[in-house]
Amino acid sequence: MKNSLDRSKPRRLPATLFLLVALVVLLVTASPARCAEQPEQDAAHHNQVGLEYFNKGFYDHTPRLQVQESGHQYRAAEDAFKRAIAADPSFVDAHRNLARLYHVQKNFPGAADEYKKVTELAPSDVDTYVNLALAYVESGRHDDAIDALEKAKSHTSDPKARDTLNRYIDNVRKHR
Repeated sequence: MKNSLDRSKPRRLPATLFLLVALVVLLVTASPARCAEQPEQDAAHHNQVGLEYFNKGFYDHTPRLQVQESGHQYRAAEDAFKRAIAADPSFVDAHRNLARLYHVQKNFPGAADEYKKVTELAPSDVDTYVNLALAYVESGRHDDAIDALEKAKSHTSDPKARDTLNRYIDNVRKHR
């Protein structure tokens, strides 16, 4: 008589059971909740990579006047920030970092476009309006700079901040 616990011969799962298990694993790993998280994770990852490239270019190569090396790092940073934005178009940090990169590269129209996007995504960020105004001034768009500073005033009730913004507006008007 054969022992039912005899394991001398390996037992195989029927093919249908194997396929069922594989299907369940596939469905669990591709659940809508998991897919919804992925773009945010990708965006954060690409943004972090972009920051690493930017910092290497800005802090390591630029002070040493290593123009070619910093340019390489900046191009890699730009690519990473754009990938972050492609993964999550509303990811404020990636837009802000791309704007900062463009500003450092003296691509003021590009910086203005990205800072403008940040003001749309985070309208209460007064500092971004100031950076937007600076990019506009560097691009010769003085009226747009004044508009950005006026909008910044509407997002703060701090009297010191409003006074500073008024001084900035006066300076832009003087240097038109």
